[in-house]
Amino acid sequence: MVQLVVDSGCDLPDEFLRKYKIPVLPHRVSMGKDEFGDQRNPAQMSHFYTLNLLDRSRPVKTGPAGETEIEGILTKLVSQGHDDIVVQTINGANSPTYNNAVNVAEKLSGDKAQITAVDSHTVFSGQGLLALYTLALIQKGLNGAQIKSRTEEFGRKTVGYAAIKDVYYLRERGRQKNEKSVSWLKAFMARSLNLHPIVSMTYQGSDVADTVKTFDGCTRRLFQLAEEKMVAGELLMPAVVVSFAGPLKDLDKVPGFKAFEKTATEHKVRVYRSVMSLSGGINLGPGTVSLAIAAK
Repeated sequence: MVQLVVDSGCDLPDEFLRKYKIPVLPHRVSMGKDEFGDQRNPAQMSHFYTLNLLDRSRPVKTGPAGETEIEGILTKLVSQGHDDIVVQTINGANSPTYNNAVNVAEKLSGDKAQITAVDSHTVFSGQGLLALYTLALIQKGLNGAQIKSRTEEFGRKTVGYAAIKDVYYLRERGRQKNEKSVSWLKAFMARSLNLHPIVSMTYQGSDVADTVKTFDGCTRRLFQLAEEKMVAGELLMPAVVVSFAGPLKDLDKVPGFKAFEKTATEHKVRVYRSVMSLSGGINLGPGTVSLAIAAK
């Protein structure tokens, strides 16, 4: 049976990682002079979000999972007898993690094991949705090469949406990476008018899907985007991953979420809750709410 490996950008509930024994390739997180690997540890993530360690004034950065870390994890799996391994990473256009995984897979693949690197073509909650789809393919008995073809196609049909709470934060993080999609003027106008964007994230890149007055209105509109696809019967998979850059217990308090869950239940769509990865929270900002769907 195929063994799935994901990176720490993947917003998947911790109980799934444990149940299916899915190893996590750690993205690097640095705060000033301190650096550590993000293992999607629930306590670590809660510590970050609860203590408000993410704000515009702190020099917090993320980096890709390195070849050394990837090789260590995959070598251990091979030594344990896993002979067909699929490594699913964050969108290769956003991070070198995919290229690092490809290099390691080529190095380690041979008589003992076949290792397949898969570009998810998506990020964060989208990665979580793709991981769930991948697990379904594994349970059907597909091999790594078959899974790569099916999941890369699915990834291109996956869209993640994020309701941004702090546009100034998004602008500052973008500025640190030399991205100027959110100018000072745009951020100032958004703050002045209490406008909040919904960012869409696909394999083609990021864009603003909508701009809504008040953050409460923004999160309600976020869930409506998925509800519209549910009601129209356009979901390719009866599942939605919702991730929150904050303590997961606070997700129930997010405007629109409970009504969204009710609609999902009525249409037999399962909602998976996850704490947003530190990579997602660092880049999109604390308080961000994200969801991912795959639709026709």
